[in-house]
Amino acid sequence: MRALSVLVLLLLSLPAWAQPPELPLTGFRDRVMLIWGGGKTREEAERFVASYQERAKDWARALELAPGYPRVFEGTEVPGLRPGAFFVALGVCEAGEGARLGKVFQALDPLSTTRGVLWEEGASSDCPAFLPGWSFGTSARLRVPEGTLAAASFNYAEEGKPPTWMGVVALLKKGDAESIVLEPPEDDTVSEVKRLKAGRGELVLEEALSEPPCDTGARTETHTRTWHVSARKGEIVTRQEKKPLRHAPCDSPAEDSPGE
Repeated sequence: MRALSVLVLLLLSLPAWAQPPELPLTGFRDRVMLIWGGGKTREEAERFVASYQERAKDWARALELAPGYPRVFEGTEVPGLRPGAFFVALGVCEAGEGARLGKVFQALDPLSTTRGVLWEEGASSDCPAFLPGWSFGTSARLRVPEGTLAAASFNYAEEGKPPTWMGVVALLKKGDAESIVLEPPEDDTVSEVKRLKAGRGELVLEEALSEPPCDTGARTETHTRTWHVSARKGEIVTRQEKKPLRHAPCDSPAEDSPGE
């Protein structure tokens, strides 16, 4: 299936002389299309629609597409696309937002791409959007014998709720993808991703979290936790290391005053 994405990239990289004559600019505006994949036929492109819908379950809490997307476009439908191919669009955005979200989707799947197009004046941009409280964090990827490990983190911060995060890790293999979601297993903890990087044969996510050990909540424990993610025999394997950084003991119960 991923070979179709390579096809799309080749189609998009054809020299300028291979492009059709430009249409008059009247009635059109520059936009950025987010492209997940595609193929020579609509049937091939529809496979990428199905693959996106399956994988998007991992980040559905953080990011959603506009109604009607993912959507298949034939190259002749939108000025800027290559005729003779079909493209799976995740949305069409203003230039700045398109560039920002393009990096998000490339973190989830390195073969996703963006394309400058001409969009009808007055038509909605249909850009993906983060759900309330969520934002993109960071990403890392690593080549492994089984394919590519790609990880992206999303941060959650909303007034009145402890900040937290989730991570999406995918093992991208030829024609297939396996993915998992990482997140703090504790409830009501303050947690942040400090770093996500590629190590030797693994991806490493470093997390800082604080949790109240006392019923009063007046004292806290601060920890660092490291998540190690690797691939073995075509499957994603994770392990954790948790190290206390600071421990503040709870206050002793106050003694009754004399005469009480």
